[in-house]
Amino acid sequence: METFSCYYSLLLMLSVLITDGNCQGAVYTMSMSPTMNQVIVSRVSISTGQLMYVASVSTNGTGVNVTAADPLFSQGSIMVYENYLFVVNPGSNTLSQFSISPTDATQITLISVQPTNGTYPISVAVNSMYACVLNGGTLNGFRCFSYTSNGLTTMASYDRSLVLYVNQTTPPMGPPNTLSQIQFSADNQALIVSVKGVPNVFSGYILIYTINNGSLSLNPKETVPTGAVLPFSMTLVGQNGLLLTDPGANGFLTLSYSSSNGSVMNSLFTPVNTSVAAALCWSVYSSKTGNYYGIAAGTGTIVEISINPSTNNVTIVQYYMLPNQTGALDTTIITLGSTDYLYVIGTKAQVIISYKLNGPGNATLNGQLTLPASPQVGSPLVQGLAGYVQMSHSSMILRPMGIYQSLVLIFMIFFMQSFMFH
Repeated sequence: METFSCYYSLLLMLSVLITDGNCQGAVYTMSMSPTMNQVIVSRVSISTGQLMYVASVSTNGTGVNVTAADPLFSQGSIMVYENYLFVVNPGSNTLSQFSISPTDATQITLISVQPTNGTYPISVAVNSMYACVLNGGTLNGFRCFSYTSNGLTTMASYDRSLVLYVNQTTPPMGPPNTLSQIQFSADNQALIVSVKGVPNVFSGYILIYTINNGSLSLNPKETVPTGAVLPFSMTLVGQNGLLLTDPGANGFLTLSYSSSNGSVMNSLFTPVNTSVAAALCWSVYSSKTGNYYGIAAGTGTIVEISINPSTNNVTIVQYYMLPNQTGALDTTIITLGSTDYLYVIGTKAQVIISYKLNGPGNATLNGQLTLPASPQVGSPLVQGLAGYVQMSHSSMILRPMGIYQSLVLIFMIFFMQSFMFH
């Protein structure tokens, strides 16, 4: 009985050591200032999901002197992958890479800035190996980099020009006839680019470049999704599905694709109620509710939808009006424990609005953060939004020691057994 009690006490102690910890997080956006682009960093309250401004950190690049909301016409201008943050600099034609502190998500360190082989970078796609940035200006197309903790390294074999598809200026005039987003397929075997059309002239489309044994196809497979006018944001659905927002068609585009040959199947269009949701531009997925959320800039509305991954059918779940006519731009979702929180940039004020996703069809306003005034008079509104959640300092120390603690526990048990039987 005493032996069992000792074993139980040791196991309980180990359990407490491993599970005793909290997480912390941050949300990042950028100033787009033409004199010095900055990452605006806000801390996320773990208990409430609300935001508090912390600091503005230079990207060592510049934005553009365009004061209209959404001068990029894109999604994905800021991306987080693991403990790295990537930010486009449209004014200086560069991509910045930051590392995120393993102990404090609000502490970011600039480690690399590289030219994007074009003009006016607007979107970046990141996986465990590559960061690919999409240029949307006169010299448009994309460039990919491999990356490590030492910075970005150009992969010239992945350079692709899109000037034969899109004829633009720098900055681009849009939204029609502009590039929208670059995205890796779910299996990382393809790169997908969304391109807006011109209403009543030609339809918008997507370009799929396949990746075979590390080589990127020279030419893409071009497809016009059903109902497409101005395909904007892309959000992955399962292993081979894609959701696109379309402000020109006033609805959602869903389709299935093959990353091996770039073909598209079962393409559908689902309209939204434009009286409450106009100019549907950005989108994001919640793993906790299992639903998708589109952001309508024209009306300042969040549109919650569910998608049947077998049929690509879309069901409108709920419309949520943002408060006080703040407007709506880019969006992101972070997970804190068992709850997802959705954040949206306001177009008519320097704010980030927070929503708590209590469950499917149940999102509640969770406060808003007013960002500090830009140091550049007449500078554009903030652009891009990404979040990061990590374990707290105590947990980051204890988690790697889990195996070590287990070995110590086993050694102690054998030692006790040996002692008791001798």
